[in-house]
Amino acid sequence: MEYFLYTVACLLLLSVLAFIIAEVKAHKGNAAGEKDYLLILGCRVKGSEAEETLRMRCEKAAEYLKEHTGTVAIGCGGIVHADQSISEAQAIEEILISKGIEKERIIREDKSTTTVENFKNAKKIIGNSKASLALLSSDFHLMRARLIAKKAGLICETVSAPSPENELIKNYIREFFALIIFIVGGK
Repeated sequence: MEYFLYTVACLLLLSVLAFIIAEVKAHKGNAAGEKDYLLILGCRVKGSEAEETLRMRCEKAAEYLKEHTGTVAIGCGGIVHADQSISEAQAIEEILISKGIEKERIIREDKSTTTVENFKNAKKIIGNSKASLALLSSDFHLMRARLIAKKAGLICETVSAPSPENELIKNYIREFFALIIFIVGGK
């Protein structure tokens, strides 16, 4: 009986993981045309240095912003860890400026420590419920991020940033459990 339950649990885990990966692939970069705002979700910063995942998000954001010159970026993320000396939003701003994006086109949302808070705080910045939005995050994170944005009352098209290949399995497994927690707990 134990073996059967273990097998069922593993099959369920693999099925949900396959669903998440399929969902992610279906929503890669579907933001069409100019948007009022591009919400860029933050990620790990150590000291004052953005880790690779955040740098990859910012590179994709810079590409998008260069193609859509009327779009304003909102860099989301506060100081989440004790070893950070700058917020995720500040790291996003610094990278975007280094990639040629004008400072005037970047707004910092630097108070949040979770994805849920990212959207609550960004919604306060946006104010206008009729603003068109694009959401940029890593491919593995977009499904849950879209669900959280929708729950916060924000309808976003997505822009998918690639992820470091050496962290892909870890990120999808982490995201699987985060999605389960979000669905069960609503957070």
